Amino acid sequence: MKKLCLTAGALALFAAPSLSAQVVDVTASARVEASLTAATTHQLQFGTLAMGASSTLASSGGSQASLSAPGVAGLGQVHVQHNSNVNVSTTVPAVLTNSVSGQTLGFAATCAQASTSGGTGTDTGGCTSFGFTAAAPGTVQSTYILVGGTVTGASAAGVGDFSGLIQLTLTATN
Repeated sequence: MKKLCLTAGALALFAAPSLSAQVVDVTASARVEASLTAATTHQLQFGTLAMGASSTLASSGGSQASLSAPGVAGLGQVHVQHNSNVNVSTTVPAVLTNSVSGQTLGFAATCAQASTSGGTGTDTGGCTSFGFTAAAPGTVQSTYILVGGTVTGASAAGVGDFSGLIQLTLTATN
């Protein structure tokens, strides 16, 4: 009887149900991001004006003013390196303000884009929002945003230094 129990136990061990197969998944993923860097390389400067005088610096076309240098009138410029299309939205002040007296001068901005630093600018159709496309998507390339505009003088504004902040927000798109 003992032999029969051992044999039955050994058979039960071999006859135990086998484990079923298991299936598991591993998700592979990747995030692709566009490359986008921007830096201001020149400030927009209207130079020294006579009291009550106005001045315009065209940001586009062949008659475009040169880029600014310290103390010299010239366009502002932002150098953008990107590998995808770019949308730009801007906040432009309506006036330039004298921080000492609080007096203001009227201001309106114009924007253009160029493929080389200081190159002939192509009008963006306004400074409020615009975009430009990547000539070779996936490859880092340079585009330059040229900023010009008109400052409207007023004798009542007095003398001094007037300024305003033009803010550009750049977003890479596909």
